[in-house]
Amino acid sequence: MRPSGAPALALALGIVLAVQAAFVLSYVGALHHPAPHRVPFGVVGDSPLPVAVAKQFSLKIVPYPNEAQARTAIDLRKVDGAFVAASTGAKLIVAPAGSPALASALDAAFAGAAAALGQKLTVVQVHPLPPGDGGGNVSFLVVMSLIVGGYLASTVGLAFGGASTRRYRLASLAVAAVAGALLTDTFAGPVLGAIPTSKFLALWGLFALVMMAVAFSTAALQSLLGAAGTLIVIVVFVIIGAPASGGTVPSAFLPGFWRTFGPYLPAGAGTTAVRNTIYFDGNDVTASLLILAAYLVAGAAVVAAVRTRRAPGGSAAEAEASAAAAVVV
Repeated sequence: MRPSGAPALALALGIVLAVQAAFVLSYVGALHHPAPHRVPFGVVGDSPLPVAVAKQFSLKIVPYPNEAQARTAIDLRKVDGAFVAASTGAKLIVAPAGSPALASALDAAFAGAAAALGQKLTVVQVHPLPPGDGGGNVSFLVVMSLIVGGYLASTVGLAFGGASTRRYRLASLAVAAVAGALLTDTFAGPVLGAIPTSKFLALWGLFALVMMAVAFSTAALQSLLGAAGTLIVIVVFVIIGAPASGGTVPSAFLPGFWRTFGPYLPAGAGTTAVRNTIYFDGNDVTASLLILAAYLVAGAAVVAAVRTRRAPGGSAAEAEASAAAAVVV
């Protein structure tokens, strides 16, 4: 028996306040004091500069025999930057496309150390950001739009689709994901110029994977838990997933909880896959693609095995709650 009247209102407001508290704890907890933690960094040659920087800036130093191999390591996303010692002067190599905030932080840290030691330092940028993505946030923003679209597609489909078969539900969500990915790719690419049109087809497929993974996993949780499943998706995929994604603050700058779990959530896996597809020729995307595929396959398996729970009168409210939650993203 469902509560009604004052008990129902108290329960609903309690849930709202709990979600609000989770939002504050997650976003503020993750982003209020970013600090580097063992940033993978290549070093070529001997110099006191990396040692001096490492005393103030947490680096995970990886030695390389020459500059070419250090640059290759940056291309492959094994390190986030590199330092090259040479008789003609030191060189700092940064990759703004990986994270403009991290590139700027490395620049500032090494420039300060070089000035203190009286050494000349040249800063070289590889994988620069294009004018359409000057802040380096487009990969994160398109992924979050796909996540919101994915869970809303499942929720609205459940609310207004009527009693549909399990197979039809998955098929309809797959169609919505392909269409939503196409719209995202078109608006972010040719219309707004925020992502390169040269990668239109590859990004369309990747966007469809992200949105379908979220839609299927949302449908699975809704099949198992009803409206509570939607709430779990909002909390885990958006409230925790967005700040943990590494999209606005580099993953290496996040506190331990968000740094550890972020890459395994759709926002983190999707942002990494999209960013590396656009700016790093698709290097280091395998793990992210496997994570997204796991959400998709697991979600589809649960939906196929469990008959959808659809409580009378609750679906429309659930859809409205999801739409309201999407606004805060």
